[in-house]
Amino acid sequence: MKIWIDFINTPQVSFWIPFIREFEKENHQLILTCRDSGNTVALLRLNGLKFHVIGEGAGKGRWQKMLLFPKRLFKLYAFMRKNRPDMAASQSSFYQPIVSRVLGIPCLYTNDNEHAKGNLFGFWFASKVILPVAFQHETFVKKRMLKSKVSFYPSVKEAIYLSQQSSLLSMNGTVRDVVYFRPEPWSAQYYKGPLNFFDDILLQLASEYKVVVLPRDKNQTDHYNQQKFGKLTVAEKPLTLKEIVNTCKLFIGAGGSMTRELAVLGIPVISIYQEEMLMVDNYLVERGCLVINPTISYEEIKAKMEDKTSIKNDSSVLNEGIESYRTIKNLIVNLKQ
Repeated sequence: MKIWIDFINTPQVSFWIPFIREFEKENHQLILTCRDSGNTVALLRLNGLKFHVIGEGAGKGRWQKMLLFPKRLFKLYAFMRKNRPDMAASQSSFYQPIVSRVLGIPCLYTNDNEHAKGNLFGFWFASKVILPVAFQHETFVKKRMLKSKVSFYPSVKEAIYLSQQSSLLSMNGTVRDVVYFRPEPWSAQYYKGPLNFFDDILLQLASEYKVVVLPRDKNQTDHYNQQKFGKLTVAEKPLTLKEIVNTCKLFIGAGGSMTRELAVLGIPVISIYQEEMLMVDNYLVERGCLVINPTISYEEIKAKMEDKTSIKNDSSVLNEGIESYRTIKNLIVNLKQ
Protein backbone atom coordinates (compact mmCIF):
# COMPACT_ATOMS: atom_id res chain seq x y z
CA MET A 1 0.00 0.00 0.00
CA LYS A 2 1.03 3.58 -0.62
CA ILE A 3 0.84 5.72 2.54
CA TRP A 4 1.15 9.51 2.58
CA ILE A 5 2.40 11.28 5.73
CA ASP A 6 2.62 15.08 5.87
CA PHE A 7 4.82 16.99 8.34
CA ILE A 8 4.27 20.66 9.11
CA ASN A 9 6.38 21.03 12.25
CA THR A 10 9.35 19.55 14.08
CA PRO A 11 7.66 17.35 16.77
CA GLN A 12 5.75 15.39 14.14
CA VAL A 13 8.97 13.79 12.89
CA SER A 14 9.58 12.00 16.18
CA PHE A 15 5.95 10.91 16.32
CA TRP A 16 5.99 9.21 12.93
CA ILE A 17 9.48 7.65 12.90
CA PRO A 18 8.50 4.31 14.56
CA PHE A 19 5.45 4.01 12.30
CA ILE A 20 7.58 4.72 9.22
CA ARG A 21 10.18 2.12 10.21
CA GLU A 22 7.51 -0.54 10.67
CA PHE A 23 5.74 0.41 7.43
CA GLU A 24 9.09 0.06 5.63
CA LYS A 25 9.61 -3.42 7.09
CA GLU A 26 6.15 -4.39 5.85
CA ASN A 27 7.08 -3.13 2.35
CA HIS A 28 4.53 -0.33 2.24
CA GLN A 29 5.43 2.52 -0.10
CA LEU A 30 5.75 5.85 1.70
CA ILE A 31 5.24 9.36 0.37
CA LEU A 32 6.59 11.89 2.85
CA THR A 33 5.90 15.59 2.37
CA CYS A 34 6.88 18.43 4.66
CA ARG A 35 6.70 22.15 5.14
CA ASP A 36 10.08 23.85 5.66
CA SER A 37 9.30 24.88 9.22
CA GLY A 38 11.46 24.93 12.35
CA ASN A 39 13.85 21.97 12.38
CA THR A 40 11.56 19.69 10.37
CA VAL A 41 13.78 19.31 7.30
CA ALA A 42 16.93 18.84 9.40
CA LEU A 43 15.31 16.10 11.48
CA LEU A 44 13.99 14.26 8.44
CA ARG A 45 17.49 14.29 6.99
CA LEU A 46 18.99 13.22 10.32
CA ASN A 47 16.76 10.13 10.18
CA GLY A 48 17.80 9.34 6.61
CA LEU A 49 14.32 9.72 5.14
CA LYS A 50 13.40 10.51 1.56
CA PHE A 51 10.92 13.40 1.48
CA HIS A 52 9.54 16.24 -0.60
CA VAL A 53 9.60 19.83 0.68
CA ILE A 54 6.36 21.54 -0.29
CA GLY A 55 5.88 25.03 1.11
CA GLU A 56 7.77 27.21 3.56
CA GLY A 57 7.04 28.08 7.19
CA ALA A 58 3.61 29.46 8.03
CA GLY A 59 4.94 32.91 8.91
CA LYS A 60 4.37 35.00 12.03
CA GLY A 61 1.56 37.42 11.23
CA ARG A 62 -2.09 36.46 10.83
CA TRP A 63 -2.29 37.78 7.28
CA GLN A 64 0.90 36.04 6.25
CA LYS A 65 -0.47 32.76 7.57
CA MET A 66 -3.73 33.29 5.69
CA LEU A 67 -1.86 33.91 2.43
CA LEU A 68 0.55 30.98 2.76
CA PHE A 69 -2.13 28.44 3.71
CA PRO A 70 -3.95 28.25 0.33
CA LYS A 71 -0.60 28.49 -1.48
CA ARG A 72 0.64 25.28 0.12
CA LEU A 73 -2.76 23.62 -0.30
CA PHE A 74 -2.57 24.12 -4.05
CA LYS A 75 1.02 22.83 -4.23
CA LEU A 76 0.13 19.74 -2.18
CA TYR A 77 -2.91 19.06 -4.33
CA ALA A 78 -0.87 19.28 -7.54
CA PHE A 79 1.82 16.97 -6.15
CA MET A 80 -0.54 14.37 -4.66
CA ARG A 81 -2.71 14.29 -7.75
CA LYS A 82 0.34 12.88 -9.60
CA ASN A 83 1.41 10.62 -6.72
CA ARG A 84 -1.97 9.44 -5.50
CA PRO A 85 -1.61 7.30 -2.33
CA ASP A 86 -3.99 4.68 -0.97
CA MET A 87 -4.31 6.43 2.40
CA ALA A 88 -3.05 9.43 4.35
CA ALA A 89 -2.19 10.17 7.97
CA SER A 90 -0.94 13.20 9.85
CA GLN A 91 -0.36 14.52 13.33
CA SER A 92 -1.80 18.06 13.13
CA SER A 93 -1.27 18.75 9.43
CA PHE A 94 -4.21 21.03 8.65
CA TYR A 95 -3.53 20.76 4.92
CA GLN A 96 -3.60 17.00 4.42
CA PRO A 97 -7.26 16.30 5.33
CA ILE A 98 -8.47 18.96 2.86
CA VAL A 99 -6.32 17.67 -0.02
CA SER A 100 -7.26 14.08 0.86
CA ARG A 101 -10.98 14.84 0.77
CA VAL A 102 -10.71 16.58 -2.60
CA LEU A 103 -8.76 13.63 -4.06
CA GLY A 104 -10.92 10.98 -2.39
CA ILE A 105 -8.09 9.61 -0.24
CA PRO A 106 -9.06 8.18 3.21
CA CYS A 107 -7.26 10.18 5.89
CA LEU A 108 -6.51 9.77 9.60
CA TYR A 109 -6.04 12.97 11.62
CA THR A 110 -4.78 13.38 15.15
CA ASN A 111 -3.85 16.38 17.29
CA ASP A 112 -3.24 16.97 20.98
CA ASN A 113 -3.64 20.76 21.02
CA GLU A 114 -7.26 21.74 21.58
CA HIS A 115 -6.44 25.42 20.91
CA ALA A 116 -5.12 24.90 17.35
CA LYS A 117 -7.57 26.64 15.01
CA GLY A 118 -6.54 24.35 12.17
CA ASN A 119 -8.24 21.47 13.98
CA LEU A 120 -11.44 22.59 12.28
CA PHE A 121 -10.03 21.37 8.94
CA GLY A 122 -8.78 18.11 10.41
CA PHE A 123 -12.01 17.37 12.25
CA TRP A 124 -14.24 18.22 9.29
CA PHE A 125 -12.36 16.73 6.34
CA ALA A 126 -10.56 13.67 7.77
CA SER A 127 -12.13 10.21 7.44
CA LYS A 128 -11.07 9.19 10.96
CA VAL A 129 -9.93 11.23 13.96
CA ILE A 130 -8.14 9.90 17.02
CA LEU A 131 -7.40 12.10 20.05
CA PRO A 132 -5.78 11.74 23.51
CA VAL A 133 -7.98 10.28 26.23
CA ALA A 134 -7.77 13.65 28.03
CA PHE A 135 -10.22 14.99 25.40
CA GLN A 136 -12.95 12.39 25.80
CA HIS A 137 -15.27 14.42 28.05
CA GLU A 138 -14.95 17.68 26.12
CA THR A 139 -18.04 19.12 24.47
CA PHE A 140 -16.45 19.62 21.04
CA VAL A 141 -15.80 15.89 20.51
CA LYS A 142 -19.53 15.22 20.83
CA LYS A 143 -20.47 17.56 18.00
CA ARG A 144 -21.98 16.05 14.88
CA MET A 145 -18.92 16.46 12.64
CA LEU A 146 -16.77 14.44 15.05
CA LYS A 147 -19.07 12.11 16.94
CA SER A 148 -19.26 9.42 14.27
CA LYS A 149 -15.53 9.26 13.44
CA VAL A 150 -13.60 10.07 16.62
CA SER A 151 -11.88 7.60 18.93
CA PHE A 152 -9.40 8.05 21.79
CA TYR A 153 -6.02 6.65 22.76
CA PRO A 154 -4.70 6.31 26.33
CA SER A 155 -1.73 8.34 27.60
CA VAL A 156 -0.21 11.21 25.55
CA LYS A 157 1.24 11.24 22.04
CA GLU A 158 4.82 11.46 23.31
CA ALA A 159 4.38 8.13 25.11
CA ILE A 160 3.36 6.53 21.80
CA TYR A 161 6.66 6.95 20.01
CA LEU A 162 8.86 6.88 23.11
CA SER A 163 7.41 3.49 24.05
CA GLN A 164 8.96 2.15 20.82
CA GLN A 165 12.50 3.31 21.67
CA SER A 166 14.05 0.68 23.91
CA SER A 167 17.45 2.44 23.99
CA LEU A 168 15.88 5.44 25.72
CA LEU A 169 13.92 3.39 28.21
CA SER A 170 16.94 1.40 29.40
CA MET A 171 19.25 4.34 30.07
CA ASN A 172 20.52 4.66 33.64
CA GLY A 173 23.64 5.46 35.60
CA THR A 174 24.53 8.45 33.41
CA VAL A 175 25.91 11.69 34.81
CA ARG A 176 23.30 14.38 34.30
CA ASP A 177 24.62 17.88 34.90
CA VAL A 178 23.02 20.06 32.20
CA VAL A 179 20.00 22.34 32.42
CA TYR A 180 18.18 22.40 29.07
CA PHE A 181 15.86 25.23 28.06
CA ARG A 182 13.30 25.17 25.22
CA PRO A 183 11.94 28.68 24.42
CA GLU A 184 8.33 29.61 23.79
CA PRO A 185 6.83 28.97 20.30
CA TRP A 186 7.33 32.44 18.83
CA SER A 187 5.63 31.83 15.47
CA ALA A 188 2.81 29.46 16.49
CA GLN A 189 -0.66 30.83 15.74
CA TYR A 190 -1.97 29.57 19.09
CA TYR A 191 0.67 31.38 21.19
CA LYS A 192 -0.07 34.98 22.24
CA GLY A 193 2.07 35.11 25.37
CA PRO A 194 5.21 37.17 26.09
CA LEU A 195 8.53 36.53 24.38
CA ASN A 196 11.95 36.21 26.01
CA PHE A 197 10.36 36.47 29.47
CA PHE A 198 12.76 33.90 30.94
CA ASP A 199 16.04 35.45 29.79
CA ASP A 200 17.06 36.97 33.14
CA ILE A 201 16.59 33.68 34.99
CA LEU A 202 18.53 31.86 32.27
CA LEU A 203 21.48 34.16 32.89
CA GLN A 204 21.26 33.47 36.62
CA LEU A 205 21.19 29.72 36.02
CA ALA A 206 24.15 29.97 33.66
CA SER A 207 26.25 31.47 36.44
CA GLU A 208 26.03 28.16 38.38
CA TYR A 209 25.14 25.44 35.87
CA LYS A 210 25.79 24.50 32.29
CA VAL A 211 22.69 25.74 30.43
CA VAL A 212 21.92 24.60 26.89
CA VAL A 213 19.28 26.44 24.87
CA LEU A 214 17.35 24.38 22.31
CA PRO A 215 16.04 26.99 19.82
CA ARG A 216 12.99 26.29 17.70
CA ASP A 217 14.21 28.25 14.67
CA LYS A 218 16.90 30.59 13.33
CA ASN A 219 15.37 33.67 14.96
CA GLN A 220 15.73 32.12 18.39
CA THR A 221 19.25 30.93 17.55
CA ASP A 222 20.24 34.47 16.63
CA HIS A 223 18.63 35.88 19.78
CA TYR A 224 20.51 33.61 22.18
CA ASN A 225 23.78 33.98 20.28
CA GLN A 226 23.92 37.64 21.30
CA GLN A 227 26.96 38.63 23.33
CA LYS A 228 24.99 39.11 26.56
CA PHE A 229 24.12 35.40 26.53
CA GLY A 230 27.78 34.38 26.28
CA LYS A 231 27.53 31.98 29.25
CA LEU A 232 24.77 29.99 27.56
CA THR A 233 25.39 27.18 25.10
CA VAL A 234 23.11 27.38 22.06
CA ALA A 235 22.52 24.13 20.19
CA GLU A 236 23.38 24.95 16.59
CA LYS A 237 21.67 21.83 15.26
CA PRO A 238 18.84 19.65 16.57
CA LEU A 239 19.99 17.32 19.35
CA THR A 240 18.64 13.80 19.52
CA LEU A 241 16.44 12.96 22.47
CA LYS A 242 19.04 10.42 23.56
CA GLU A 243 21.70 13.13 23.74
CA ILE A 244 19.45 15.26 25.91
CA VAL A 245 18.30 12.46 28.23
CA ASN A 246 21.92 11.35 28.70
CA THR A 247 22.96 14.65 30.28
CA CYS A 248 19.76 16.38 31.46
CA LYS A 249 19.63 17.39 35.13
CA LEU A 250 16.57 19.59 34.63
CA PHE A 251 14.47 20.50 31.61
CA ILE A 252 12.66 23.84 31.50
CA GLY A 253 10.24 24.17 28.64
CA ALA A 254 7.94 26.96 27.51
CA GLY A 255 5.43 24.50 26.13
CA GLY A 256 5.64 21.96 23.34
CA SER A 257 6.22 18.29 22.74
CA MET A 258 9.80 18.23 24.01
CA THR A 259 8.61 19.26 27.47
CA ARG A 260 6.23 16.30 27.57
CA GLU A 261 8.83 13.93 26.09
CA LEU A 262 11.25 14.51 28.95
CA ALA A 263 8.43 14.33 31.50
CA VAL A 264 7.23 10.97 30.16
CA LEU A 265 10.81 9.63 30.38
CA GLY A 266 11.10 10.56 34.05
CA ILE A 267 13.43 13.56 33.71
CA PRO A 268 12.63 16.45 36.13
CA VAL A 269 10.64 18.95 34.03
CA ILE A 270 9.21 22.38 34.75
CA SER A 271 6.79 23.92 32.26
CA ILE A 272 6.77 27.73 32.17
CA TYR A 273 4.30 28.01 29.29
CA GLN A 274 2.57 31.41 29.50
CA GLU A 275 -0.73 30.54 27.83
CA GLU A 276 -3.60 28.35 28.99
CA MET A 277 -2.24 24.86 29.57
CA LEU A 278 -3.21 22.04 27.24
CA MET A 279 -5.33 19.18 28.49
CA VAL A 280 -2.46 16.76 27.85
CA ASP A 281 -0.17 18.84 30.09
CA ASN A 282 -2.72 18.80 32.90
CA TYR A 283 -3.04 15.06 32.37
CA LEU A 284 0.70 14.65 33.02
CA VAL A 285 0.48 16.84 36.11
CA GLU A 286 -2.25 14.56 37.46
CA ARG A 287 -0.04 11.54 36.76
CA GLY A 288 2.83 13.13 38.70
CA CYS A 289 5.16 13.52 35.71
CA LEU A 290 5.23 17.29 35.29
CA VAL A 291 5.43 20.54 37.29
CA ILE A 292 3.73 23.62 35.82
CA ASN A 293 4.76 27.05 37.13
CA PRO A 294 4.79 29.92 34.57
CA THR A 295 6.05 32.43 37.17
CA ILE A 296 8.68 30.28 38.87
CA SER A 297 11.64 32.13 40.37
CA TYR A 298 15.33 31.31 40.26
CA GLU A 299 15.24 30.33 43.93
CA GLU A 300 12.30 27.98 43.36
CA ILE A 301 14.09 26.33 40.44
CA LYS A 302 17.16 25.69 42.60
CA ALA A 303 14.96 24.17 45.31
CA LYS A 304 13.34 21.85 42.72
CA MET A 305 16.75 20.71 41.53
CA GLU A 306 17.78 19.81 45.06
CA ASP A 307 14.48 18.04 45.86
CA LYS A 308 14.78 14.54 44.40
CA THR A 309 11.14 13.70 45.20
CA SER A 310 9.49 16.74 43.60
CA ILE A 311 8.61 14.82 40.41
CA LYS A 312 7.51 11.20 40.53
CA ASN A 313 7.21 9.49 37.19
CA ASP A 314 4.33 7.12 36.50
CA SER A 315 5.71 4.35 34.26
CA SER A 316 2.19 3.33 33.23
CA VAL A 317 2.08 6.44 31.02
CA LEU A 318 4.72 4.82 28.80
CA ASN A 319 3.10 1.40 28.98
CA GLU A 320 -0.17 2.87 27.70
CA GLY A 321 1.82 4.34 24.80
CA ILE A 322 2.45 0.81 23.48
CA GLU A 323 -1.29 0.16 23.29
CA SER A 324 -1.87 3.54 21.62
CA TYR A 325 0.83 2.86 19.02
CA ARG A 326 -0.86 -0.37 17.92
CA THR A 327 -4.29 1.28 17.85
CA ILE A 328 -3.13 4.10 15.55
CA LYS A 329 -1.16 1.81 13.24
CA ASN A 330 -4.18 -0.47 12.80
CA LEU A 331 -6.40 2.53 12.05
CA ILE A 332 -4.05 3.63 9.27
CA VAL A 333 -3.67 0.28 7.53
CA ASN A 334 -7.43 -0.31 7.73
CA LEU A 335 -8.45 3.11 6.39
CA LYS A 336 -9.32 1.66 2.97
CA GLN A 337 -12.00 -0.46 4.62
